[in-house]
Amino acid sequence: MKIKRRFPNYFTGFEETEHEVNSKEELLAISWIKDYSKIKNHMGVYYSPKDSRFEADAPDYLMSLTRREDGSVCFFVVGYIFGDGADLGLEDYTKFL
Repeated sequence: MKIKRRFPNYFTGFEETEHEVNSKEELLAISWIKDYSKIKNHMGVYYSPKDSRFEADAPDYLMSLTRREDGSVCFFVVGYIFGDGADLGLEDYTKFL
């Protein structure tokens, strides 16, 4: 399935990247995803399932989660998963909300 890197709208000058992956191991081997593991208290990458009530063909979101010093969880959308994130072996990030 296809993974596409996401940049916030206010970021400019970055090259968009897409990757074809078939497993969580392949996903975690992508260099920009490996870079998240260098963040202090990084918990890993997860997925946010699409809400099919709005767009049936919308991608799942690839989420990066980090535990703050106070124990709360900070999360960011870092990419799009064109397929089902669960099929890659990712966990649903909402269990941390």
